Amino acid sequence: MFNPAYASILRLVDGETIAKKSGVAIGDAIVAVNGEGFRRLAPEYDESQLEHITAAVNGISLHNNNNNNNENSGNDDEDAKKQKNRVVSENKNNDSYNLLLTKIKSIKKAADPKQPLLLSLERYGWDSKVNAWRRFLIARNGDVAAATKMMTAHTTWKHKTFPIDISDKNVQNVIQSKSVCEIDVPKNDLPPTVYVNFAKLQELDSHEGVVKAFIICTETLLARASDPRFPLTCQFIDLSNVRIASGFRVDILKQVYGAFEPNYPETLSKMVMYPVSKMVASTASMMLNFVNENTRKKFIITDNLEKVCQELGWDKKEVDEIGGITQFMHRHEK
Repeated sequence: MFNPAYASILRLVDGETIAKKSGVAIGDAIVAVNGEGFRRLAPEYDESQLEHITAAVNGISLHNNNNNNNENSGNDDEDAKKQKNRVVSENKNNDSYNLLLTKIKSIKKAADPKQPLLLSLERYGWDSKVNAWRRFLIARNGDVAAATKMMTAHTTWKHKTFPIDISDKNVQNVIQSKSVCEIDVPKNDLPPTVYVNFAKLQELDSHEGVVKAFIICTETLLARASDPRFPLTCQFIDLSNVRIASGFRVDILKQVYGAFEPNYPETLSKMVMYPVSKMVASTASMMLNFVNENTRKKFIITDNLEKVCQELGWDKKEVDEIGGITQFMHRHEK
């Protein structure tokens, strides 16, 4: 709905390509080809506010190539700008996308060193409406009105919530206790994991900083997503030394969920709760009945360490050798 382009960078091929050298990233939107616009939507920004992040390669730069393309039109920068920001009408036959591909192929086929292929790309963050709309729409089961309302409420929440004062005493208590932190496991292709040591959380004198610390950690990991269109994290709730039946502070999870569910839809890959015996698992599930059905489907409640390692991509041999989950967390926590 908010995507300004008909095509985006899906993947980057292996090797030292011009695209990689130029700083192109997955998710970048192709909005113009050699100064000719192929936009779905007109830009909502002033071009002077843009940060040009693509590096020059082999003497070719965005600035120089635009000058070459416009040399026949004199110094009429305004006309060049209009041409570059041209909006191409969308239709059911997907002709606009095909026109874009045809333009790219014709320039590559010509192989004219004086007119090399120049793709103008725009990059949007994981939480921009360009990339976030899909997630909000899924969270509201395709209901456009409900998704719009949800996204509007999220925008209001962001303005009220950020920036978060990381020096706040309550936030620092959570961060320094390592009760909420990132788990950095190398050579793991799965989404990064937010680690929650629930026993430590319950020992804190105040839980006011828990939600803020959780937001900081989640935001940090989602901002690093390799594809901003599909940002994901996993969550690991370490319930070691926590009695589900009598010592489980479900109100803490309610506070976190209250911020997470309406503001980070479709960013949870899975949440693993461990160790929880099969006998107690049903009780734990009942205590989490405030969570919506779609999110509950992503919960894994288990006492099987092998399953934990399989779901989160951890090396069970390393976990066993180091002395268990808690020691493994200490080794990889950030």
